[in-house]
Amino acid sequence: MNVAFDTLGATKRLRDAGLEDRAAEAIVELVQSTTQLSEDNALATKSDVADLTRAIRTDIQGLRADLAITKTQILVELNDKLRSQSFALMGGVTAVVGLATAIIKLGS
Repeated sequence: MNVAFDTLGATKRLRDAGLEDRAAEAIVELVQSTTQLSEDNALATKSDVADLTRAIRTDIQGLRADLAITKTQILVELNDKLRSQSFALMGGVTAVVGLATAIIKLGS
């Protein structure tokens, strides 16, 4: 990407300001070389930034959807495990109560 730079006009202005031809030309060449960008140094345009912003927002929406699905799956699994443990605990309590009842009946 090159930035428009009027080398002839700049050289003339420097000469008019009292610089020698060689000095004016050297300064203009230096300024011109700093205004030229290689492909490696290409600047992003507003359109590039807008495209990236849209892509990032789309990615974030996808991640949010994935997180919601994962959250739902975790809650379902947690509920299943809690239900299983509750049934196991109720079974254990029932067994202890039954055993205690049998011991009491045997002792009477």
